[in-house]
Amino acid sequence: MHKRTSVIESFHYVPAPAWTRAAFSVLRAGKVAAGPDYRIERAVYPGQDIIYCLAGAGYVETLGQRIDVGAGQLVWMANEAPHVHSADPRDPWTVLWFRLDGPEPAILRRKLFGEGTPRATFAEGTTPVPWFERLFAALRRRDASLDLRLSQLVAEFLLLIDRALAPDSDDLPKPLASGIEAMRGALGFAWTASALSAVTGLGPSQTRRMFQRYLRTSPHQWLMRERLMHAQSLLVQDDQPIAEIAETCGFCDVYHFGREFRRSVGISPSAWRRSELGVASKR
Repeated sequence: MHKRTSVIESFHYVPAPAWTRAAFSVLRAGKVAAGPDYRIERAVYPGQDIIYCLAGAGYVETLGQRIDVGAGQLVWMANEAPHVHSADPRDPWTVLWFRLDGPEPAILRRKLFGEGTPRATFAEGTTPVPWFERLFAALRRRDASLDLRLSQLVAEFLLLIDRALAPDSDDLPKPLASGIEAMRGALGFAWTASALSAVTGLGPSQTRRMFQRYLRTSPHQWLMRERLMHAQSLLVQDDQPIAEIAETCGFCDVYHFGREFRRSVGISPSAWRRSELGVASKR
């Protein structure tokens, strides 16, 4: 057991002015062998802190949850809310950690974990330790392209977590693959939970769990994105009326289509069509 906390590696970085408004970066990183009294508590803090436990154990309190963390596990703290991380005094952890920041970094966490526990377990042979070694090497060098390199490393790290959370995502189970193929082939169909279950051969709750496990979204959310992307293709292919596009893509009416399109894209379908085609608005 460590008698007191030892900071083995410690790096700080200040990105180029305004860089984190446009891209993601790493503000701090390091390796800590914690003592039994190691505990950090904050109300809010910039960025998002991510901890990977190499040995020992500890816990994190974030988003109203207490999350126990052991060797081979990673936890992502929501710095925008009160949070705590603490070593287990009986077996204090040794951790690798870094703080990322950028435009709305909490969105990255929600993309990966949804509303679930922000913890990932890495199987043997998939450890993120080599990634941390590359991060530390880049922070030691601090070359002229470091802002770009750190953005690249953050993207690679997100893919590492994605693989840890859904290791079989490239090889979807046959029921899920069948459901996806059926929905893509008939976007205009009213895909109720029972209709989708008839294709997957699973109950509605089993189908939802499979979507969540492998795609980290619900069937409804997945279908809505597919419909919107197909609608975008139709909007720029020809001058088909927007009401017909709405019907083709499975929206109940043009108002429902417009509302969902604006919510996801930020502007109305007609305004988006004009901007994509470079057509000036009529005065």
